[in-house]
Amino acid sequence: MKIASFVGQKGGVGKSTLARVLAVKAAHEGRRVLLGDFDLEQLSCIEWSATRLRNGIEPDIEARAFKSLKKLRKTVENFDLVVVDTRGLADELTTDVSQESDVVFLPTGTSMDDLRPTLTLARRLAKSSKVGSKVVLVLSKVGRSERLLENARIVIDEAGFDVLSHVWPERDGFQADLDMGRAGSESHNPHLRESAKSIEAELFKLAMGVKK
Repeated sequence: MKIASFVGQKGGVGKSTLARVLAVKAAHEGRRVLLGDFDLEQLSCIEWSATRLRNGIEPDIEARAFKSLKKLRKTVENFDLVVVDTRGLADELTTDVSQESDVVFLPTGTSMDDLRPTLTLARRLAKSSKVGSKVVLVLSKVGRSERLLENARIVIDEAGFDVLSHVWPERDGFQADLDMGRAGSESHNPHLRESAKSIEAELFKLAMGVKK
């Protein structure tokens, strides 16, 4: 069983969105996937899974709430992939989840307001021998400015961290899809489907241990 976690220093950078996108991709690839929702105040993934079930969207994606990774490991079996969505706050649980994960995704926007705290967390996690090489940044909620995108890549490269080749774009349609229980390439909009496919594939390969 592989564990892919989405962690962050702050909210609003797309953690929960990308967790659902990865879960959807894994399910469509025939993997048995579980969404582990560690944000007990928001429970975004739990609500989304319930909406998906009500709307009859297939394949089914199971989501469960957890307050510790120890509890998850004690109760979860027979899954190919567990996708963990944590709170928008770096705490002891963040470190615990990161140490036990096979890959740790840190979503961030392109602004320095997002990059600074994300890189601070990445550096802290990288100090742990159990986490260092697992950290991968994901440029998320990216607007149409090529200058901001290029600058963000430079900042991340200079900090010495890996970043996904593809980005998650800021599009209102993706949020509308999530509200209906869909994610990423399940969108009704063909342009959104195409823009989601590349990052979905990259997330999935890393989550399942396939080198870029």
